Amino acid sequence: MSQRPKQDQSSPQVERTGTLIETDDDVREARRLALEKSLRPEPPAPVPAAPPTPKPASFPAPSPDRVSKIYRPTVRPPIALLTVFDDGCTDGEVIRIRDAKFVIGRVEGDLRIPFDGRISSRHVEITLQAVGGQHRWVVTDLQSTHGLFVRVSRSALADKAEFLVGNGRYRLDAPQPPSQPTSDLEPYDGASGATRGWDDSPSASFRPSALTELIGNEIGNRILLIKPDYWIGSDPACPICRPDDPFCEPRHVRVFRIAGKGWYAEHNKTQNGLWLRISQVVVETHAQFQIGEQRFLLKIG
Repeated sequence: MSQRPKQDQSSPQVERTGTLIETDDDVREARRLALEKSLRPEPPAPVPAAPPTPKPASFPAPSPDRVSKIYRPTVRPPIALLTVFDDGCTDGEVIRIRDAKFVIGRVEGDLRIPFDGRISSRHVEITLQAVGGQHRWVVTDLQSTHGLFVRVSRSALADKAEFLVGNGRYRLDAPQPPSQPTSDLEPYDGASGATRGWDDSPSASFRPSALTELIGNEIGNRILLIKPDYWIGSDPACPICRPDDPFCEPRHVRVFRIAGKGWYAEHNKTQNGLWLRISQVVVETHAQFQIGEQRFLLKIG
C-alpha cells in the first residue's frame, strides 16, 4: 500500500487491518471541495501548469455535474435540537434531544429553570410521535399557569386568544350574544309568573370585540374594537400604545378584521415578533417558543 504524507499530531491518522481511518481534516477538505464545486458555474478554462508531481495512487476524477449530499439517516427519526436562548441573545446552549420525551419545568423535568417564577413545575413536554408512518416532533403545554407561546408571523384570533407584543400580553374578547339567564337569577319585579331578560337596554343587544391587556393576574387597559384596523406599538399615534416598552417597535403588530372571518394579528417583521398562546404545536422544521420569560428554538435535524 502506498504511503500517505504524515499528518500533524493534532489529527493523527489511524490504520487498522489495511483500513485507513479518515481524519477530521480530510472530512473538512472533502466538504470544502464539494462546496466549491457546487458553487462553480462552469469548469474553468485550462491553465498551463508545472509538470505534475507523481502521486502514489490516483482515483478517477469526480463527475463535475454531480455533488453528493452530506450523509444523514433515512430510516430512523430525525434528531431534535433545542436551543436555550441566552438573555438578550438569539443563540445559546444547544441540547440534542435523543429520547422520545423531554420535559422542561421549574422544579421537574429534563431541563429545569428554577429562577423563573412564571414557569410551572412541569411546564411543557417535547415528544416524538409516529403518525401515519411518519415521525414528527410536538411541543405540548402541560396545563401550565402562564402558558406556551409560539412565535408566529400572522394568526387568526379566536375568542380568548392571548398573544405577546414586546413586554405586553393581550387577550381578544370576541363579541357575545346577549345572555338569557334563567328566571331564578332575575330580579323580582312584582308580577307573578312573569319573566324578563337579563338586560333589556339597547346596550345589551350588541357588545363589540375588545382587546384587553393582561398584567399578571390583573386586567389592564381595555379597548373596544369598533374599527377594522388597529396598530400596537411604541408610536404615540398607535391606538394601542406602549411608549415605555423597550422591546416594542413603533408599529409592532397590526390587529385587523376580515369581513366574514374575524380578527387577525400580524407583526410588522419586527425583531421581537408576535407570540401566540397555544396548547400544542407540531414542529415541521423549526419553531421558536416561550415559557415564562425564557425563549427557545426547536429545530428538527
